[in-house]
Amino acid sequence: MIHFLFPMLSQQKRADMRISSVCRLLSVLISSVALSVVFLLGSEFFSPTAGYVFAQTKSPKDVIKRLDNDGDGKVSRDEWPKPPAVFKTIDSNGDGYLTLEELQSRIGGGNSAERSKPSGQAAAPSAGSWKSDLIDAKDLDPITKAAFLNKFKKREHELARGVVESDLIPVYPDNARCPSIDHIFGEPWKGPIPNRRHLGADIPAGWNEPIMAMADGTVVAKFTGDKGFRGLQVVLRHAPEDTGLPVWLYTLYAHFNSMPKVELGQRVRMGQILGPNGKSGIPGQRRKPHLHLTVNFSSSPKFSSHRGVLLVPMEGYFIDPVALFHGGMPIDTHAMRALPDSERRVRIAYKLTTGEIVPPNAKIIWPFACRPK
Repeated sequence: MIHFLFPMLSQQKRADMRISSVCRLLSVLISSVALSVVFLLGSEFFSPTAGYVFAQTKSPKDVIKRLDNDGDGKVSRDEWPKPPAVFKTIDSNGDGYLTLEELQSRIGGGNSAERSKPSGQAAAPSAGSWKSDLIDAKDLDPITKAAFLNKFKKREHELARGVVESDLIPVYPDNARCPSIDHIFGEPWKGPIPNRRHLGADIPAGWNEPIMAMADGTVVAKFTGDKGFRGLQVVLRHAPEDTGLPVWLYTLYAHFNSMPKVELGQRVRMGQILGPNGKSGIPGQRRKPHLHLTVNFSSSPKFSSHRGVLLVPMEGYFIDPVALFHGGMPIDTHAMRALPDSERRVRIAYKLTTGEIVPPNAKIIWPFACRPK
């Protein structure tokens, strides 16, 4: 009996040893794979050559979810666990936060050629590729929806998106006559709808006075008089490379006397004539011919063209057009209001009717030409 059981126990022991060996081998293999993944993530995303491998293996939404400790939908410098140099590279607008759009543009939102470039040598944004940046209104972030699409029914939404008087004072040249603002940005609106704030600046000028593009840009919207509340309108999008500012700008020009002949997707140059000044639209009919100028900015190139009557930038903000001439960032309204009195006088850049740009290196100019005195 003993001789019968001993071989059986020996065989069981040998089987157990084989299973144990297999388990140890699997453990080694799993550890190797895990180390490889860590190496790839560490060397490809969290090193100065961040990019393609992380883009293929990690969702930007997952990054936000994992690192956003305070639940504000963004990743701050304090929440960022990896090298500061990488944070600085992804933080395209320099505001100290990484948004979903900034992460998507770096690790998952661009084409493969852009993602494969080292993060310290990011591809310049493509100013003309606007169609790929169109999104549906339902994909806008909640604050933008509440602010833009609900027509600022709540004052807190207006304030969150910068709709308040900036206290900036435009300074026009002494040796030239420029059409000047008469209704400023952020003031209680004097239009037909009560309890509203003015979302732009009104600049009166003569009938058919040429309205010019304030900077190089791309035509991304045209609204006709039968749809647009503000009559005949054109919206230009200006990439960072167009203006020298690390954000995407949108300039809306309204109340043209006749529809501008520029086409969607067309690239225009700073100072190029868009169309003739007029008073089309409901507010335009109430007063003399004037340009209504609205300026938005966003850290994201994404935007929605809502129902053919409204362009809404993803995480968009309104600003006083005068802030564009303050000189670099920041340009948001609350930062302008915080300036000391000595810095609130802002000298505009402009184009003379002779064609001269003042100052010569300006990348953003007044939307009407100035006449030498």
